[in-house]
Amino acid sequence: MPNLTTGLLENTPVAGIRPSSTLAVNISNDDTAPAMVQIQGFHQSGMTKVLYVNELFNIPAGGVALRSYYAQFNEFEFQFTVNSDAVNITAWGKSSTGSLATAHRLVAQEVNPF
Repeated sequence: MPNLTTGLLENTPVAGIRPSSTLAVNISNDDTAPAMVQIQGFHQSGMTKVLYVNELFNIPAGGVALRSYYAQFNEFEFQFTVNSDAVNITAWGKSSTGSLATAHRLVAQEVNPF
């Protein structure tokens, strides 16, 4: 099963405003069979990673799932476990006004194995 991560993303406020208030995740299943996806979101509290998102769901063959997660933390990370190499994941931060935060843009090739 592929295990993927965004890595730890820094999201400290600049002039009192965080670059990202949410993280949008787009998951596509290019396989000919349904795929299972687990999404876990963590925020950093001192030296500890704290789990705050834990979602498990299926995507039909050729299907797409869109998710949006709270991200107003100084540092956060998302991990994805999928049961198919044909599943592609992209993620991008969005500001409180809905604008894309380029600092938190991860295309499928940038979501790393862990």
